[in-house]
Amino acid sequence: MTTFKIGDFVKSHTDDVFIGIIVDEAAEEGKFEVAWDDGDFTYNECENHMSPYEIKPSDWTPYLYKAFSDFFCP
Repeated sequence: MTTFKIGDFVKSHTDDVFIGIIVDEAAEEGKFEVAWDDGDFTYNECENHMSPYEIKPSDWTPYLYKAFSDFFCP
């Protein structure tokens, strides 16, 4: 079992892989709010939907940069 925390980078478990950053905990235990590299924002992600990811320079998009900046510099 993976333990996620706010600020972790993740990748989706979908056919089209997306990179995201966990920006907050969701209302339900063990679920998180995630900002994705395509601009989508989801609210109930868990380890069934994503896995840890080590971000690379080529992974950054304007959406991820904004989510990352908003998270660290509100």
